[in-house]
Order: sequence, then structure tokens, then C-alpha cells
Amino acid sequence: MAEHKINRDISSVPILTGTNFSKWYSRITILLRSKDLLDVCEKTLDPEASTTITNKWKKCSYEAVNIITSRISNQVFLECVNQDTIKNSNSLWTKINKQYASKRAINRGQVWMDWLKSTYSANLQEYINNSRKVMLDLESVNIIVPAELLSFTILGKLSNDPKLHQYIEVLTLNDDLVEKPDLILSKLQDFYNNSRLKETNLPATASAHLSESAGPYKITYYCANGKHNPNCTNHTKEECFAETPHLRPPRQDNKRKTGPNRSPEAHFVSVAQAYITGNNPSSSDLFLIIDFGATHHMFNTREMFVNFKETPNV
Repeated sequence: MAEHKINRDISSVPILTGTNFSKWYSRITILLRSKDLLDVCEKTLDPEASTTITNKWKKCSYEAVNIITSRISNQVFLECVNQDTIKNSNSLWTKINKQYASKRAINRGQVWMDWLKSTYSANLQEYINNSRKVMLDLESVNIIVPAELLSFTILGKLSNDPKLHQYIEVLTLNDDLVEKPDLILSKLQDFYNNSRLKETNLPATASAHLSESAGPYKITYYCANGKHNPNCTNHTKEECFAETPHLRPPRQDNKRKTGPNRSPEAHFVSVAQAYITGNNPSSSDLFLIIDFGATHHMFNTREMFVNFKETPNV
């Protein structure tokens, strides 16, 4: 497991080809420092060091040489590795730096010019990744760009996208964000992630909502236009009334029959019974009381009743 992690860490360092020295230098420095091997590359062994320290230094030096030579191209290997540097990490490190130090100034200018020439190609994730890479490259070649200028440059390349225009304006007006380009890129990443999440989940959510809200249902097939529907399973083609309408039995009349002395609307009429009470039967201030329920409670005036029958007080 540990060996696998070491190999993975080493493989993260790009192969030095001569034109990518700045990137290689930053990555290899991080790796050597993490393994406590950077000192044996940058410093020489003290001639008066004890045997224990000398042996430890040599062991670390050999390990550093092994890592460095595994991440350089054949051309760089031929130019920098010899009988002296193959045994001494400090000598190898110094020679590689001197060999490509003169090219570093060219690399610095190239990094910045490449960034200025780059454009936004409607792929926000690719643009964010490339911007992060450029920021690392600028740092590796010691190009110091004011934070606000870098933030405005990042946002300016996106301003022509109508989908981002309003969001870019919001970020531009936030002084706290433009002072830190990393935060600008983080906000753009959040915007991209949320947009992708909406695009991915909206159709699924709608389908899920439909499937959850719709209960079990049954499809009913009918025969029509004088033809039998083969999907209809409750009768055969021979029994199909659509094809043989003369076999259809007569419809039964379900209407309520009326008596000889009863109007058709009579079944909608019912008798309301009530009684009135009060201290003085001759007074008009008598209370009308309905003694059964339903809608008859709406008739609460005496004028709605045909006649009244006086009964003795109970």
C-alpha cells in the first residue's frame, strides 16, 4: 500500500523535457520536501560530519537521485547525468538548475502570453481548470500579478457568455471576492456544479414525481367505428356489438316512474313539519322550531308553511 502511494506521488511529477522546467521544478520540489530529501539536493555534506550523519546523507542522496532521474527525459538524462551527478543529489540538482536556468526567463514570458491569448470556448469547467493551471504556472515562474487584475482578467474572458453575464456582474461588484482569484474560481465552480445538477436532476425529479403521484390505474379498451378492438378482452369478436349492433339488447329505462296524480318533479318535494312555541300564542313573537334535520333547517319563517295546528301546552 505504501509503495503504491509512493509510485503515485512520483508519477504526479511531469517528465522534464527542458521546455517545462518551471512546472517540473515546482512539482519535484514539493515531492522531495515531503520525503525529507530536499536538503540533500540543495545543500552539500559537511566534510566534518560524523559517520552516522554521512551514511544517512548518502542514503537520502541516492534516493533523491533515483526520484529525480525517473522524472527526466532521455535528452535531459544525457545532458545532466554523469559519474559525479549519479552519486550526488546536490550535484545533479545544481546541474539541472544551471542547465535550464537560462530558459526560465523565456518560460516566464511564455506562460503569461499564453494566458493572454487564451479564450473562453463555452466550456466553463475546462476554463476553470485552465485558469487554475495558469495561476500555478504564474506562481512557479515567479510572475507577480495583482490579485484584482487577475480576477478581472478571469471574469472578463467570460463576459460575452449571455448565460454568465449577470452572474459575472455580481462577482465583479464583490470587493472581497475580486481580491482573491481563488475565491472567484471557487464561485465559478459552484455555479457550474449547480447548473449541471439542475440539468441532471430536473427530468429525473419530474419523472419521480409523476410516478409517485400517479396511483395504480387500469387501461380500458373500447370497440368503435364498427370494428372490434382486439385489445378488448371482455367479449369476443362474434359478441362485439360494434360489428353486430342488431344483437345489442335494448337499454333499460332507469327513470323513476311517476303516478297518475304525481308530477314529474314530485319526487323532489318533501313535507317539512315544525311547531311554534311561546308564552302568548296570539303574539307574533313565536319561535319556529324544526324538529327534523336535513335542508329543512333553511325554512325558518312561518310564511314558508301552509298551515298550523294549535296543540295544548305540554
